[in-house]
Amino acid sequence: MRHMHLACGLLAAALTICANGPATAQAYNSFTLGAGFTPDPQTGNGETGGATQASRFGPQCSGVIDTTPDHTIRVTSPLDLRLSVDSTTDSTLVVVGPAGVFCDDDSAGELDAQVDARLTPGDYAVYVGHIEQPGRYTLTLNEGSGVATTGGGGQYANFQLGAGFTPDPQIGTGDTGGGVEAGRYGAHCTGMIDSTPDHRLTITSTVALRLAVTSTTDSSLVVVGPGKVLCDDDGAGALDAAVVDTFRPGEYEIYVGHLGQAGTYRLEISETD
Repeated sequence: MRHMHLACGLLAAALTICANGPATAQAYNSFTLGAGFTPDPQTGNGETGGATQASRFGPQCSGVIDTTPDHTIRVTSPLDLRLSVDSTTDSTLVVVGPAGVFCDDDSAGELDAQVDARLTPGDYAVYVGHIEQPGRYTLTLNEGSGVATTGGGGQYANFQLGAGFTPDPQIGTGDTGGGVEAGRYGAHCTGMIDSTPDHRLTITSTVALRLAVTSTTDSSLVVVGPGKVLCDDDGAGALDAAVVDTFRPGEYEIYVGHLGQAGTYRLEISETD
């Protein structure tokens, strides 16, 4: 679920925003949400899929989706949001907006999709797709889970952490690498990474962290934030990467790369002494 920032023109074309307020259990409805929205959860429903490939929003997006959004979300204030699909088929989910592009296939379990995202204010397009056969779905929106608060292994999850965070560790997963040399961030950075972050890390209070990768390949790790660029190749052992450092409040970007072949990875973030 790599986060790909779209040009304003593409986003405007993808979105047709209705001025409706919050609604519940309506087919293809729009939502207006901000921090503390009620009722929580909110739901919408419809039929999966359509005539276009989800990969038009990036290779990390799978399945077929409609040419226009199934739902739109107007975010009025910064919001941690979980979008979960319950369907009669193998569902996929694509969310496109100012915070990037978020895609998922099976994170909700039972072949259903789920996205945990930290959304900045603006308009977002939501597409509910499928891998093979179309089906019916219910989309559920909950506040408070968009930054991996469950620690349960969200694909390309974002994180919001401070001293004493729980659960510890926090987990993210994904595919390594991309089309960009990690050396763009300094000669000490190695491997191939994506052009956009695999994970975003918001630090709310000063905390010492260890970020460690377990992967199916020779992984590398790049962490970019206020006043620092951290890079590693084999610090976790067995050709995997890890960094340990003290993080001050601010926004950080995490890239998980590779040397040689691409693979899948698990990123574990733990507090250190």
